[in-house]
Amino acid sequence: MAKLTIDGKEIEVPDGTRLFDACTEARGRPLPHFCYHPDLPVAGVCRLCQVEIEGMPKLAIACNTIVRDGMVVHTMNERVNKANQQVLELHLINHPVDCPICDQAGECGLQDQYMEFGLYDSKVEQSDKGHKAKVKVIGPQVILDQERCVLCSRCVRFCREVTKTGELGIYDRGDRAHVDVAPGVELDNLYSLNTVDLCPVGALTSRDFRFQKRVWMLKSTEGICPGCATGCNIRIDHHGGRIFRLKPRYNPEVNGRWMCDRGRMTYKVVHDEKRLDSPLKKSGGQLAPLQWSELEGELSGMLKPGGVSLVIGSSHLALEELFLLKQLGLQVAGEDQIIGGLAESDQKDGDDLLLSSDRTPNRAGLALVGLEEMKADLLADRIKEARGTILIHGGNPAADPLLAEVLANCQHVVYIGTHVNETAQLAAYALPGASWAEKAGTFVNQDGRLQQFQSAVVCPGSAREDWRVLAEMLVLAGGEESPGNLDTLRKRVSSELFNGQEFDLNTLSALGVVPSGLAEPADPVAGGEG
Repeated sequence: MAKLTIDGKEIEVPDGTRLFDACTEARGRPLPHFCYHPDLPVAGVCRLCQVEIEGMPKLAIACNTIVRDGMVVHTMNERVNKANQQVLELHLINHPVDCPICDQAGECGLQDQYMEFGLYDSKVEQSDKGHKAKVKVIGPQVILDQERCVLCSRCVRFCREVTKTGELGIYDRGDRAHVDVAPGVELDNLYSLNTVDLCPVGALTSRDFRFQKRVWMLKSTEGICPGCATGCNIRIDHHGGRIFRLKPRYNPEVNGRWMCDRGRMTYKVVHDEKRLDSPLKKSGGQLAPLQWSELEGELSGMLKPGGVSLVIGSSHLALEELFLLKQLGLQVAGEDQIIGGLAESDQKDGDDLLLSSDRTPNRAGLALVGLEEMKADLLADRIKEARGTILIHGGNPAADPLLAEVLANCQHVVYIGTHVNETAQLAAYALPGASWAEKAGTFVNQDGRLQQFQSAVVCPGSAREDWRVLAEMLVLAGGEESPGNLDTLRKRVSSELFNGQEFDLNTLSALGVVPSGLAEPADPVAGGEG
């Protein structure tokens, strides 16, 4: 351990700690910086994190300095502040200062650093500024503005060290130096939008989010990406009932600070034009809308014991929903007639970084509840044998041609889902449920980690949260009283699955269940999450 004094405060940190991190601990906030990032190799190119170390004739950059015992450091004296202002001026010399039209405005590292460490009068005339390429499309997801770039090299290091694809580089020298892709190359790796998160200014912007919404108008909700079994922790940015973007939320045990581009686009299905927003009943071969009050009377007869022949779930459902679905199945069909869903569904290619080949968020939740999936041919046989109502909740089993064929011959299919998909079109009744962003719940990722997510936006039309639909159906079936709220439901889940323990870090760890990790404060220079 090394003992050192920073701005008059004595602290003790492990040997090998970077001085930047020690200063952050002592100050309670980071030093000014652009290039430093805890998950990337040190570059030391922005020169903003200079500090004065007693006994050294020159200022030192904290990011590339290792602490030593007895070190005395000053981070805010006149010499250091003057150096910070001079370096900021160098970064601003050729910056266009086009904040009113820049997507990064409001979460820009250059704005933040100037307001906190700068506040000087520039001596550079606007006419003296250099000009570089603007609005350059460098990949399917990213646009580059070279004039705004401060050459921090974060994006270059990310492509070289994390994705190991190396699309980006710094070309030329001096005031002509610029970030770009190599000739004939596109920034098209599966994690390209992480470079937008990493960019401390507006040099790299998302083609999907560009000019869509000012960031200070957005509200943020913590969520879990539903795109695959990794369960990346995310931040849902929304306004006026509409989601505008998804950003990674730091969890060192799951996704670190990254997420894939495919996961970022999962928000689009929430606002898809094919959303199921009211109950539908098949009449004359067509689905026609009806009210929930009308539906209640029609379902009550089907949900009597023995009225339901088969219950089929999905690994897209939350843990709480799977629990209620099983309770309903036990009430109306029997344990042998409850199937977790279609086995091997949503299986695609994955990678070694984050993207899982299992593109469902809660397949491990099925196992936790005690539901097993079934392959398409066996499931088709079970559907053929069914003589009563078939209740399908979540997923889209009719996307499989074999299951679509047998379901087309069933007259009493009740489907709870979010979209008017193949299964909804074959159902006698299609009930609108909530998407992952419109409800709260728990997913269990491929490592067995329980992770809770919150509701960010409201359901469209008369769609309802799935657990409420199931709870009402359970009452219609003559089962126990409706839980009334999600907390009450979670207590029931805890009683059955976790010996009555609540969903918290300590008790779940003691039971051998891997809980969600804790978040870390965001990097203020990296657009909210660095």
